Amino acid sequence: MAAAAPMTSVAALLAVQDEGDATSRRRRRAVQRGTDLLDRLDEIRHALLTGNMPAARLQALADALTRDRQAIDDPRLAEVLADIELRCAVELAKRGIAAVPG
Repeated sequence: MAAAAPMTSVAALLAVQDEGDATSRRRRRAVQRGTDLLDRLDEIRHALLTGNMPAARLQALADALTRDRQAIDDPRLAEVLADIELRCAVELAKRGIAAVPG
């Protein structure tokens, strides 16, 4: 019976480590997703400044933001995504195109 206690402790430590690894992987994925989005936003900013942003791309961005915002738990992040979505709608309106709800 004395040998069973250390094995239980090792199993518990491994379980905690596995949970930590899963959390770490989720965090890395979230950071990567955020980095990718920031890169895309920078490309979009440049395209808007140069006037080379196709309306279809703006609409696709607005649709993607709508989907992403609905899946976000953080109210501040959802607000930022809503602001970007609004900017897309404004840019479409400048071109005489009504934004189609995603």
